[in-house]
Amino acid sequence: MHIHWITNTIIPPPISLGGGDRIMVECIRRWSGEHKITVYGNEGAKQLCDWFELKGIEHVTWPADKWKKYGRLTWWLAQTLIGCRRVKDITFSPDEKHLIMVTSEFQPNSMPAFRLKRRYPKTPLVMESFLLAPKWFSGKPGPGWIFTAYRPFQKALLRKVLREAEMILVTGEEDREFIINEGRTPDSVFAVKGGVDLAIPRSVPEPPKKDYDVIFIGRLHPQKGPLELMDIWKMVVAKKPDARLAMIGSGPLEAQCKAKVQRLGLEKHVEFFGFRDGVEKYKIVKASRVVVHPAVYDSGGMAAAEALCCGLPGVSFDLPALRTYYPRGWLKAPPGDFSQFADHIYRLLTEPALYAETSREAYAAGLEWDWNVRAKVIWDGIAKGIGLA
Repeated sequence: MHIHWITNTIIPPPISLGGGDRIMVECIRRWSGEHKITVYGNEGAKQLCDWFELKGIEHVTWPADKWKKYGRLTWWLAQTLIGCRRVKDITFSPDEKHLIMVTSEFQPNSMPAFRLKRRYPKTPLVMESFLLAPKWFSGKPGPGWIFTAYRPFQKALLRKVLREAEMILVTGEEDREFIINEGRTPDSVFAVKGGVDLAIPRSVPEPPKKDYDVIFIGRLHPQKGPLELMDIWKMVVAKKPDARLAMIGSGPLEAQCKAKVQRLGLEKHVEFFGFRDGVEKYKIVKASRVVVHPAVYDSGGMAAAEALCCGLPGVSFDLPALRTYYPRGWLKAPPGDFSQFADHIYRLLTEPALYAETSREAYAAGLEWDWNVRAKVIWDGIAKGIGLA
């Protein structure tokens, strides 16, 4: 199988790394041994693959970075137009089976894919849609106003995806049910959960002591709740004056998070590490006791699972998607209840019996996230959905 992977909106590490990008990287790493893979996209797509040292794949770059200086919207439009123009250069060999993979329904990804699909209508199209924008004026927290405003455009694109894609990948059962209710067959919609490369944490020894009480792993983005976490952490510090928080990640809210730490007087209680991955990340994870995932709007989220496999219990808000993602090894607070969130953290830090029990559950749950298993499950789901199985 020749997989043609269109990923034309990448902002690579160390600037950012979204869950969909991680899923693509780990699947390519494991599928490239059996399948030919060509990655098409902006300069960031090539940089992402180079960062993770992906081998045995081909790259076709659709350069659009020079348009960044004119603003995000212009860059977005340029990526779309350049991708649509360059996709005409793709030629499918009649001697191979082909598959079109697309990292999201975002226009710079989906519009070139739809054009390629029109040229090769018998080639299966697999579209990833990993986060559905919230309804307008719902009153519920969302992933930032820009993505919320994107909802009508996403709905229009999803209608086209429903018509033209043989397979749709989502991240949770709730989104899967939504797509099925829109008229798709169950086999044509697959919930992808992501995974953890268990070999890396196993290679990192346990430190002689824990330097951090709590660790956050994720993008510093409105969806993930890093600003809300600062308010929660202020409550924890009030109960435990020596508490320390490690923040791993980067993103658009980094400056605001650091400013809020200063405003709340938490400089001695919060340490920002920026983007970390691999062994360096797990050294910090293993030096921590509890992981937090304060997302206010999420369809899943796999970053916290990297701490579960090290035996760190977790605390989050009780979002519907997290009930299936993290059913064990967690304490959950009602959405928006900062006080109870802080109380859960404090209890795990001060009640040894509760910590030990929740830690055992977390470790067992973390082992189920093995990327070697998850990547095969994802491929088997795609193969079944497009009629290869």
